[in-house]
Amino acid sequence: MPLRIGDRLSSTEFRDQAGRPFRFEQLRGNVVLVAFIYTRCTDACPLITQKIGRLRAELGTGSYRYVEATIDPAHDTVDALARYARKYGASGSGWSLITGSEAALSSLWRSAGVAVIDDGRGELIHNDRLLLVAADGTLADVIDAAGWSQSAVAAGMKHLAGKAANPLARANLALTKAVAALCGSSYQTAAGVIDVVMALLVAGLGVAAFYWLGRRLFAQGA
Repeated sequence: MPLRIGDRLSSTEFRDQAGRPFRFEQLRGNVVLVAFIYTRCTDACPLITQKIGRLRAELGTGSYRYVEATIDPAHDTVDALARYARKYGASGSGWSLITGSEAALSSLWRSAGVAVIDDGRGELIHNDRLLLVAADGTLADVIDAAGWSQSAVAAGMKHLAGKAANPLARANLALTKAVAALCGSSYQTAAGVIDVVMALLVAGLGVAAFYWLGRRLFAQGA
């Protein structure tokens, strides 16, 4: 069944890149970011992993955890995940790359709304999606993630953790998601629309400030 806001993620046991048992329940008390990747991917997945690395550098692991679930369990063994983790610096506490059985992982990614198609040439075609899980273990937000903004996702995670978050970044995330829905879930298109809107807003504020200053100076001169 598709996950809905407020639902809990799978209670199935997986394995992380060190071969340790992993369950989402063990992350309770933390805000969790969940992404979907596979280690043979040569374009989007490494970029997602690198962004998560920058997020961890920005937010730390005090109140946050980061999980990347493979969509290629037949190839992505514990050893494969360990090599990928070393290559992209996905090591240390708070950052888990998980694998498991085909049945368990396909249930996870399908419930998350991630579609996976094998193109027959060793590449997997899939939509990019992030899940944000609240500290109580329930799904709090879903982000169609192609080209997602680090600052916007960081603001969303801070808000879920009850910490001060950049209101403009949070507004940007909300607006981008809304526009993405209208643009067929294209984050790149949505982000471009939001950039234009924000630029027009800033320009409008600048004109208003200039008009107000001009009136003040005119009044003083009179």
